[in-house]
Amino acid sequence: MKQGLSIILLLILTWSCKTSSESSNKISEGIITYNVSYFTSEKDNPIIALLPNKVELRFKDNNICLISEGYLGFFSTKFISKYKNQSSNILLKVLSNKLNYEFPKDEIAFLYNQLPPTQIEYTDSTKMIAGYNCKQAILHAKDQNATKISLYYTSEISLKAPNRNTPLYKVPGVLMEFETTMNQVKTKFTAQSVSLNKVSDDDFNIPEDYVLSDLKTLQKYIVDFN
Repeated sequence: MKQGLSIILLLILTWSCKTSSESSNKISEGIITYNVSYFTSEKDNPIIALLPNKVELRFKDNNICLISEGYLGFFSTKFISKYKNQSSNILLKVLSNKLNYEFPKDEIAFLYNQLPPTQIEYTDSTKMIAGYNCKQAILHAKDQNATKISLYYTSEISLKAPNRNTPLYKVPGVLMEFETTMNQVKTKFTAQSVSLNKVSDDDFNIPEDYVLSDLKTLQKYIVDFN
C-alpha cells in the first residue's frame, strides 16, 4: 500500500514539475520583429514604396503595442491594447499631425479589409519560425471558391488574446506567419526574431500630444496620405 502511495506521489510531483517547467519556458515579455512584404508591386501601387518593411510587436503583462513606421518617418501607426482595459487605441502620426482613435476591445480595427474566416482548420503541420515551434492553421472563407490561406502561430509565448481587434481573433496563439489585407493592400507578415528584452510600461500609454479623434477624421488622413 505504501509503495502504491509513493508511486502516486512521485507521478504527481513529476507532473507538477513538468507543468511548472513548461510554464516557465513561455516568455511573457519581449519584442517580436516581423518582416513585411506586399503582394502588389510599387509599379502597380506607388504607395508601397512608403509602407514599412518591418513591424514590431511589443508585449508585457498581456498588454500589446504594435508599431509600424513608413518611409523616412512620414507617417507611423501604433496599436495599443491593455488587456484589462475595455478599449484599444490606434495612434496615427502623419507628418506633424498626431491622432488617437479609441474603440472597443472586441471590435475589429477599421484598418482591416477582410472578414473573419468562417472556419479555422487546425492541422498537425508544424515549422520553426524565429526559433519557436509553430502550428499551422488553414482559414476558410464564406466564398467556397476563394483560395484557402495558411498561417502559423505559436503557443510558446504567454500572451492572452494575442490577436484581439483583428479578423484572426479566434486563433489561440501568437501569429508568427500570416497574411492580411490592410488599407486595401494585401500584406504578409513573417516573424524574423523574438527579443527577450525588457519592455517599457510607457509603450502602452497614450502620449499627451496625441489628440483624441473620431474614426471619420482618422480615415480622412489615411485616404489623403494614400
